[in-house]
Amino acid sequence: MAFKINQNYSSLTSDEITQKTYKCDLWRGGFEGALSSGAQTFCLFIAIRYFNAEETTKALIAAAPFMGMFLSMVLLHYASATSWKKSTWGALPSVITGVCLLIAAWVTSLHLFAIFIIIAYICRSALLPFLTDIYGDNYPADRRGAFFSKPLLLSVGGAALYGFIGSSILEKDIGHYPIIFTFLGFCAFFKAIAIYNMPSKQMDQSPHENPFGNMKYAWQDRSFGYVLLTWFIMGFANLWTLPLRVDYVTSPEWGIEGSAVFVAMIITVIPETMRTLFTPFWARLFDKMNFVILRMILNLAFGAGVLLFFVTSNPWVIGAGSALIGIAFAGGSIAWNLWVIKYAPPGKAGAYMSVHVSLTGIRGTLGPIIGYWVVGLIGARDIGMVSCAMMLLATLMLIPEIKHGRRKTA
Repeated sequence: MAFKINQNYSSLTSDEITQKTYKCDLWRGGFEGALSSGAQTFCLFIAIRYFNAEETTKALIAAAPFMGMFLSMVLLHYASATSWKKSTWGALPSVITGVCLLIAAWVTSLHLFAIFIIIAYICRSALLPFLTDIYGDNYPADRRGAFFSKPLLLSVGGAALYGFIGSSILEKDIGHYPIIFTFLGFCAFFKAIAIYNMPSKQMDQSPHENPFGNMKYAWQDRSFGYVLLTWFIMGFANLWTLPLRVDYVTSPEWGIEGSAVFVAMIITVIPETMRTLFTPFWARLFDKMNFVILRMILNLAFGAGVLLFFVTSNPWVIGAGSALIGIAFAGGSIAWNLWVIKYAPPGKAGAYMSVHVSLTGIRGTLGPIIGYWVVGLIGARDIGMVSCAMMLLATLMLIPEIKHGRRKTA
């Protein structure tokens, strides 16, 4: 039964709020797919192949989305001091992303290209806690996975499509890359419009004086903090290989030196297609299954995928690893975006999410830098085995948490 809610929030009924949020999120998901293909493939590919970037620049470009995640806690803190709506704060970083991508498209210097790409993808990630807060407010508790999965399908399907089209353009002439980044810039603007039009409450006032005050929830809520610890281990093992996957199939150092189409197929098209196919399956499990067991299954899938990806230079085995990573990401994306809602007390979803996002930002920022250093010491194949072992450890650590996960099931 629909009911009228606080007028400060909206004059719409709860059902109308849910449906409008969902429709806006479908648009957001479509445009996000294009931006995702840029982060996964085109930014590093252009930096490596067109600008001949050195290791530090490559690592910083790869780390940019995670720098934004870390800084999201700071943004959330200062945003809470305003009377703006959550949707306004969610849209603003995407506008900055669009401006920076348009500039990056037409500069001719590697350093200027890198600076604006880094700022663009920092802002793309900084808005995540605002979106999660809106989902927590606007979606019914027992159907959040279902509602979130459809926009996610558009994102991953769009990323596969845009990755293929963009790589085909670059295959003909890599000098056409400004067209791709101009398109990405406008996608960021349209994404901002979609978020801005979501019904949302005003920002909740922060109870903390410093921007990292929300970190206290990681040790005050021991169950939440313990899952964060296991997620940090698993996530680090996954994220430090992300840019290495591009480097592994792109750079001549590893003996593959794939074409633009091959790189896009391995890095974007295959895993995003698998994400598209398996997202509805994982969404149903997220709403019904013990979350901790679900997380353990996903960890093992990630570990097997990473191991297959780096264990050989055979393109078929690499493709199989990429597909398995995509299947794991289908469930991982839903779990990553929504799991804190199962743990957070009422009104604390944004605060809990800011802790989760910021810790992801720390491991994602350090991961590429450490990954490029470690791969120079032990090689790509050994880093795949180390990553798989870390993911297995994180999975075993979750066993004591299974009983708590059962209580967190919607």
